[in-house]
Amino acid sequence: MTEHSVPVKKILFVTPSAKSPFVIKDAATLSQLGPTDILGVDTLPFPRKLVLLVRLFSMFSRNEVRMIVMFFSPPLYAPFVVTLAKLFRIKVVVITGGYDTTYVPVIDWGEMKTWWKRVAQRYALSLVDLVLPFSDFSKFDLLKYARPKRIRTLYFGVDTDRFKPSGKKDPMVLTVCFQVNGSTLIQKGIRTMIESARSIPEAQFVVNGKVSNDEAMIEARRTAPPNVIFNDKFSSDEELLQLYQRAQVYCQVSAHEGFGIANIEAMSCGCIPVATNTTALPEVVGDAGFLVPFNDVAATTDAIRAALRSPELGKSARARIVENFMPHTRERPFLAEIRALLAE
Repeated sequence: MTEHSVPVKKILFVTPSAKSPFVIKDAATLSQLGPTDILGVDTLPFPRKLVLLVRLFSMFSRNEVRMIVMFFSPPLYAPFVVTLAKLFRIKVVVITGGYDTTYVPVIDWGEMKTWWKRVAQRYALSLVDLVLPFSDFSKFDLLKYARPKRIRTLYFGVDTDRFKPSGKKDPMVLTVCFQVNGSTLIQKGIRTMIESARSIPEAQFVVNGKVSNDEAMIEARRTAPPNVIFNDKFSSDEELLQLYQRAQVYCQVSAHEGFGIANIEAMSCGCIPVATNTTALPEVVGDAGFLVPFNDVAATTDAIRAALRSPELGKSARARIVENFMPHTRERPFLAEIRALLAE
């Protein structure tokens, strides 16, 4: 850089995980507007939150940052990041809709259970320039705790050219969970799915995800019926695609979903969804599958049986994704919103 050159300012993503494929995709989208970079809190040395603020202060002081895009708004550090950005007159966008902005009493889950975290979240989100929740459910859930200046639902999209049906479907019921442990066993409805499997021995039930060795999962493995398979690993993208293409039914009977990425991937591959009738899942499933109450084994069992008997619904599931959740359905409004903010 020469003495009189102007530094190239970037759009900086601040995220709990630098490896998140959703963050990487969104950063690639915004690269159409200029340089982007990702700062993952997980990549920082201890104490991470303090190092994050020092790193940001240094970057802001050198005039390197054009905009901050925060993926999730963790109350432990979001207020400090937003305050620092505002001191340097840097615009802030928050993309959220999960654990950080909700509380689900039935499973005692979510950051908004704690009063001081509610206060911190209300403060942080009141200062940001734009909040982009994952779904309408996430939007209205967030509005219980904060009143941002501007908020707009921004659904995720899926590459339907990659996620597409291939070959014959098996009598398989699939669920995908990144980490299968005592908490997600309940929160993701995995225990309900396992109990349903007892009454449908003619189908194979696959739980895809790395399984922990905690006491709850040891007991779940021991007592699961023989038609339940724990695919105990972090599957590659290709392995996961093949599972979607083989499965006839995708089961996501969670207590909470801010959106449901795996649902749209599975539906795009012709899986018939069986999902809970609360949170964001009805927005994704629509009338292309079956909706059941959370933690209702009988209703879930009946829905899975009906889905296995209705293979023609797989085409309807894919058609819903093609119509509503393509990559451009996220990219176009995302670019428009950020472009408008940068122009102000």
